[in-house]
Amino acid sequence: MYDIYKSIIISFYDAMSNRDFEKLASFLQEDAVFEFPGAKICIGEKRVLLLLTMLTRKYTVLNFSVSECIVEDESVCAIWTNSGISTAGEDYSNSGVTVFRFRDDKIIFLSDYFKDTSFVK
Repeated sequence: MYDIYKSIIISFYDAMSNRDFEKLASFLQEDAVFEFPGAKICIGEKRVLLLLTMLTRKYTVLNFSVSECIVEDESVCAIWTNSGISTAGEDYSNSGVTVFRFRDDKIIFLSDYFKDTSFVK
């Protein structure tokens, strides 16, 4: 399962970088749950996609790079960095970890943990 889950995670972040929300939807279970710092827990594919859309609107460019995926059973810990340009024209970068859980090869749960959380203020 390592290769399958790693491939899904890398494709997920590629879709995030490209703002391909249709592709992002293809990775999510209908009842997916997303925990994001500073936001209420999102339940359901449509709400998760809405939050991801709102988060990426803050940036004219936002690119992700996954450096490592740690897989155990149906859980994956993805270690990533991102960089971009805010809508105000400021450079942005961060790094963090996202915990994913899978059900039937689709994401049922994801939770983000960031090095720098100043952006949630």
